[in-house]
Amino acid sequence: MAGLVVPTHRQPPAIYRLARALRWLSVLVLVVLVLFATTVAYSAVEVARSSPQSSGLSASLAANGSIEVGGSFTLLNPGFYPIQGFQLTARIANLSGVFLGQLGVGPSEIAPGSTGTFPIALYVPVSTSGVVASLLTEDQYLRVNAWGNATYAYLFPISVELTENRSWGAPFANFAATAGTPTGGGGSISVPVTVSFANHASFGESGSLVFTIVSAANADCGTTSFPLDVGPGGSYDRTQDVTLAAGCSPAGGELLGEYSYGGAAVPLPPEAIP
Repeated sequence: MAGLVVPTHRQPPAIYRLARALRWLSVLVLVVLVLFATTVAYSAVEVARSSPQSSGLSASLAANGSIEVGGSFTLLNPGFYPIQGFQLTARIANLSGVFLGQLGVGPSEIAPGSTGTFPIALYVPVSTSGVVASLLTEDQYLRVNAWGNATYAYLFPISVELTENRSWGAPFANFAATAGTPTGGGGSISVPVTVSFANHASFGESGSLVFTIVSAANADCGTTSFPLDVGPGGSYDRTQDVTLAAGCSPAGGELLGEYSYGGAAVPLPPEAIP
């Protein structure tokens, strides 16, 4: 009687099993890469759509005697991956393109599904000439350019940009300061000084206006102080006498003024004396 033949199961060679495992692994990696690329592409488009926005951006006279441009920028990250190393640069100029100043904020990270807020405070020193001085006496627009660079989804560089125009109302619009004809009496000579302007700024002005009459030889002939309390949209027109120092002639000199407030002082444009 023939014996029973028992079938035997032969184990595939190790190299075959390794090749099959690698095939499955490659399929899995491919699927993961496709999902990653798809979600990155979608997220990148959403981030590109959500350009930075400015909030509360305004200009005013700061406590340190400069013009402050302050506010904040926000950037939404609606995607699935973080925005890393985000650095924001803001540049301020007038509409003629004359540079006023710039600042940088960052780097920082914006988590997925959150909003990054970047406060800004740019201080522009005031001088008696040039475009900064014109901000005191002329209404104009300021152009704000902001741009940011970062890494998205751990690998990909991205950039965003914002350009805005903001109106600036001059706190001393149509500013004029004049020295009148000297008058004498009782052994002294005085000169009437008249100051006028309109406050087109969004903030009130309090403190004082201090004016000094300077001779052609650069000697101080006399000083006077005008009390100041002018709200937004208000105007100012006032005349005061300045007693001249003995032997000091204002003819051919200058009338130098400054706005003094809260311990700070902002120089005003000089006015020639005929």
